[in-house]
Amino acid sequence: MVAVAVGARGRRSGRTSTRKRAGRPDGLTSRAANRYFDGMVSRRDATMNLAALLRHSPGADDDVSAEGALEPDEDVLQALALRLDGPIEWSLQVINAGGDDDFVVTGDAHGTAMLECRRCLIDVSTDVHTSLVYAMRYRPGDATEVQLVDDEAGEDVLEFAQPLVDFAPLLAQVFAIEQPLTVLCREDCRGLSIDGVNLNDHPDHVADERVQEKASPFEKLKDIDL
Repeated sequence: MVAVAVGARGRRSGRTSTRKRAGRPDGLTSRAANRYFDGMVSRRDATMNLAALLRHSPGADDDVSAEGALEPDEDVLQALALRLDGPIEWSLQVINAGGDDDFVVTGDAHGTAMLECRRCLIDVSTDVHTSLVYAMRYRPGDATEVQLVDDEAGEDVLEFAQPLVDFAPLLAQVFAIEQPLTVLCREDCRGLSIDGVNLNDHPDHVADERVQEKASPFEKLKDIDL
């Protein structure tokens, strides 16, 4: 389930509320939103309904916010070389920037990525937290996912073509980029022996002599004076 809030600029609470401009007719009421920590169900998409922001009339809503738990599709994970231990928890807010079709999206995402220890190669659960801020613009079309393009000045801008916008690919991408380049399972990790034994588990292990004596392809370089 994705918990959605319309209105309430800058507010990230567990309750949905609306903020009206002058002249907005009554009839839009507040309702409780289910937060992830209250049992929110993870989904393959991170879809937000931005229709309220596209009503160019007095009383139109200023912003739309949402939060949820994302489990990216397998092809997305493979394309990003991303491995997860659980869903990516996210929250986004799209704000009317003052123009007819110009908006700003802000938000954050956090979760646990699985990365290999750079010494012993075991999987390490790694907490990842990222935030984002992008300009957005509405360009009617057929695409359902938000697209990252360059504007006239060469700056990154997000384009969406329909009121229902899926932010899942973008969230997965910014999450993947935020991962550290390398991790250690522990600061004093002993790594692997020359014959591939994890020395953290077997600190007294001695590599087979035949493996130790195997010539290194870089042996000829050891005496070169640099």
